[in-house]
Amino acid sequence: MELKRLIAEDSKSALQSVRTTYGEDALIVSTNKIGSKTEVICAVDLLPDNEPFVEATKTEKPMVAVEAPTTEAAPFSASLDSVLDNKANPSDAGLANLVANIQQELLELRQSMVAHVEANPHELSAPPESETGASLCERAIRQQYGSLRTLPLNEQRAWDGSHLFLGRPGAGKTTCIQNLLAAHDELPSENSPSFALIAFSSSKNNRDEANEHWLELAKISQKYGVPCVHAKSFSHLDDLIAKLSTSYSILMDSQAELVGELQALESLITKHNIQTHCCIGADFAPQTASDAANLAQSTIITRADLAGDLKPMFGALGQAQTQITAVTAKVAPILGLD
Repeated sequence: MELKRLIAEDSKSALQSVRTTYGEDALIVSTNKIGSKTEVICAVDLLPDNEPFVEATKTEKPMVAVEAPTTEAAPFSASLDSVLDNKANPSDAGLANLVANIQQELLELRQSMVAHVEANPHELSAPPESETGASLCERAIRQQYGSLRTLPLNEQRAWDGSHLFLGRPGAGKTTCIQNLLAAHDELPSENSPSFALIAFSSSKNNRDEANEHWLELAKISQKYGVPCVHAKSFSHLDDLIAKLSTSYSILMDSQAELVGELQALESLITKHNIQTHCCIGADFAPQTASDAANLAQSTIITRADLAGDLKPMFGALGQAQTQITAVTAKVAPILGLD
């Protein structure tokens, strides 16, 4: 067998490339992310399964077909052992050196593979036939969720610059901002960044709902001593970001509809280098994840304390091939916020 290395755009393409190039019997040794690409290392059987390994010499006659062995094929490590133990004694000194070099390289390969398998035993088994790019992505999302869930929100990612929180009503955008301010409030003042809040509602939003949204964010700003303003149009939002971004990291709580108004915000997002976050409630229907996950640069899982079975959400995010960048749970309401 021989180790082969392939690089593809994503996990699904990489696995398909392995099967197309080397067949279904190729053994996946490892998969790794290299930047935006996916690297796959696989072990390939260089000889057909029904032809045993035979070391040919110059005096041997041409090989003829033999009956396939009835016993199960020996593992790759056993094949390496047999090759290393089969030490030829050719009379030609140059050929002897070549054989010695090949045996030394095989020995080093065996030692490297043994060390890798001992360190990564889970990578030895090939993925099941049903394994797809979506299921690999789902597995990565589960790992991301488990890792992020144990960290304070301020340690899960960087919060410098301007951030726009999007999501359906009740998705937990405002609670996410409150959790972030609470986490930074526990830091020493010299280490805590300066935040400013913007409640954004366009002319399409109901006026009463927009005012209620603004008052809710204003009460949070009073608790943590950060400035808070209300942007009522795209041009007003443009002016506010330009003024505040020189002194603050900006957190924008938006009432914008995910599909229609995000497209209208694209020019502002590009102009001010705004990072967009799609907030998805962990207890929401999985359709929310599949519909909204790709509309923003990152996905934040909210209401993590209210979720029961997370499998539907992981499945939907895996189908959308998105990545979780933060996880947050509900916090106790501040006085007067209910």
